[in-house]
Amino acid sequence: MTQPTSRTTFKDYCKRKLGHPVVELNLDDDQIEDTIDDAVTYWQEYHFDGTHPEFVKKQITASTQLLASSPTGTFSGGETIEGGTSGLRATLADFISSNNTIRYSRPVTKNNSNAIAVGDGNTFYTDTTTTWTAGETITGASSGATATVHASTTQTIGDIDNHYLSLDESYIGITGIIPLTENLNGSTNMFSVNYQYALNDLYTMGSAGDMKNYVFTQQYLSTIQNLFSGMPRFRFNRHRDRVYLDIDWSSDLKIDDFVIVEAYASMNPDTYTDAYSDIFLKKYCTALMKRQWGMNLIKFEGVQLPGGITLNGRQLYDDAITEIEKLEVEGRLEYQLPDDFYMG
Repeated sequence: MTQPTSRTTFKDYCKRKLGHPVVELNLDDDQIEDTIDDAVTYWQEYHFDGTHPEFVKKQITASTQLLASSPTGTFSGGETIEGGTSGLRATLADFISSNNTIRYSRPVTKNNSNAIAVGDGNTFYTDTTTTWTAGETITGASSGATATVHASTTQTIGDIDNHYLSLDESYIGITGIIPLTENLNGSTNMFSVNYQYALNDLYTMGSAGDMKNYVFTQQYLSTIQNLFSGMPRFRFNRHRDRVYLDIDWSSDLKIDDFVIVEAYASMNPDTYTDAYSDIFLKKYCTALMKRQWGMNLIKFEGVQLPGGITLNGRQLYDDAITEIEKLEVEGRLEYQLPDDFYMG
């Protein structure tokens, strides 16, 4: 038989390892599917072939609001806009004519229970909960342009105001965020320290044959970089699928900027079907199916069938538990990578 290359052939393989079709397996098909899901999840969690590193490019999105029609007049990028009914203010990024949508950031209200603080009624505070009111008029503070909010009040809060990046559930760990600031020892900016050093001193190294000064200079620049800028701090939990960046969102990032996330993504066997031939995954799933088979038969323990046959589900269950424990110890000792990344 060839190696399993799909969920169906993988299921058939594990059933054959338990004796099917010579032996009848007392397993429901849903139970078999559950054991495959459990085995794949464990394999993704602890086996080095269950994940792979990725650089995830995320573009910072703006908050958006759908308009009923094109604005009257022309909004100016960067101006303050305000709703006549809701009192919601924001900083306009631009107007997208193709879908009658405005992009904005930094929504604020005053003396509103949804805001992060309730002051004296005259001070505006960040508020990402209050929405523009259907049919209200939004006015630009400097341009005087006006627009009417769509009746559906379709509003989306973007990354720039959520202060986090959304990742899909396949990402299980984050190792870091590519620095948002200029790298002193890797910049191509002609006014940077690194560029000027290369321009004036690097050409002399070939003739002198001495690289010590260059190496020491690069180490010194790295020290300065770590001291004054450092790596962006972040928080991640895989069950929330969000990467929170502990930065100054008002200055460190702008709408449409890109952020590169170093992450570990779980391997999906349905996409990379060769995973179904992994020897550990096959053994582990077979053991889980055997345990479930034993659990199903335990309730018939001691019942004597015609011909004097007695079902021994307890023995089948105990054997499976022993196999699973042995495989899990083997997996963590031989197949698990060191924990060198931030897991949610």
